Amino acid sequence: MEAAKIHKIEDLFHIGNDKKIKKQEVRRLTAPGENYGSLILSVNLTVESSSGTEEIHSVVKMIPPNEFLQKIFNTKVTFRNEIAFYKKIVPTLQKFQMENGCPKIDFAPKYYGSRLNQQGEVDSNSALVLENLVFDNYVTLERTGGLDFDVSRLIMKDLAQIHAVPLALKLKKPDVFEKEIKLYLANFGMDLELHSDMKNGIICIIDQIDELKPLKETILKGFDNQMIPYEAREPFATFVHNDCWTNNAMIKYEGTKAVRSKIVDFQLCKYASPARDLVFFLFSSVKSQVLVEKYDELLKIYHGTFVKVLEDLKCDVSDFSYENLLKEIDYEARNTQFAHVASMMIPIFAVNEEVVDIVDLQPEDMAAVAKNVTDLHKRRFVFVVNEFMKRNWL
Repeated sequence: MEAAKIHKIEDLFHIGNDKKIKKQEVRRLTAPGENYGSLILSVNLTVESSSGTEEIHSVVKMIPPNEFLQKIFNTKVTFRNEIAFYKKIVPTLQKFQMENGCPKIDFAPKYYGSRLNQQGEVDSNSALVLENLVFDNYVTLERTGGLDFDVSRLIMKDLAQIHAVPLALKLKKPDVFEKEIKLYLANFGMDLELHSDMKNGIICIIDQIDELKPLKETILKGFDNQMIPYEAREPFATFVHNDCWTNNAMIKYEGTKAVRSKIVDFQLCKYASPARDLVFFLFSSVKSQVLVEKYDELLKIYHGTFVKVLEDLKCDVSDFSYENLLKEIDYEARNTQFAHVASMMIPIFAVNEEVVDIVDLQPEDMAAVAKNVTDLHKRRFVFVVNEFMKRNWL
């Protein structure tokens, strides 16, 4: 993609009147199948001023160049809300933490700038500029392999912060939470047409797995649950990411040890139970063997961090016991997350050569990928179905 397609690129970076962009390199950052909710570009600038030359390495997010994707992601709302996450929500949460003597949240990339149109609405020139974490040695892990325990533990701790800090603000300053946080949490729902296409894909997968054929009716009933509207449940309801999977986390290593993680892509954030993020992340992205051996340990790591954050922010934690968290997980897994996980496995395990580019993607392509389901996909789908059945979630 040519740099000229980023309208007035110099205005996005606020480089100042004494600086001049001498060189710009713009390229697609994500391969087909890695992101559908936005067009993501890597933008490297060489900037000159009287004091010398500097390099700026950034990621620029723009709306998907595809009307079908704009419709199913409700881009006019969700893109604006993601800008608000970096521009308003994060500073509000950081201010709240500082007022209580707590370290500022550090689970997301730095915000450099953004643009809406003159009416404050999203159009084809809208953009969000963030730091390029690759230049701080963060990497995205391969999507089909599943995450190991060490990486999963880091992300669970980040999710605990993502959920607990806004929850504490809701408890301590409900008016601020309503005006500065909840206002930008869209009630994102599944498009009926996409649901139908994805369901056809799930049927196609079931028909290729003999041991799941007797469970077909049960699986499809669980899949249809996502079309039933569910209200956010108190007292746990808070800010949730709503799309936390392998490709939306970046990991930093020291040698072979994972030491830090960052969460990206906040366009689908909503007001809901934190259990939604937990179930979706664990069953979409963590290695099956890790879930078998370490599921309870990961939940306890999450809960320990979650409660500590609330306590540090001077909140009463009596309603947020581990037992109550497990009840939340049971409810969300049973009522909202099976279809989310099952649908996500289709792009996760899609063969790279068969993935349709974001520019060309159409509704039928989402289901077509399921016609050539890989053995790895089959094994994971069977594992997820069996785990949900074992836990009485299906």
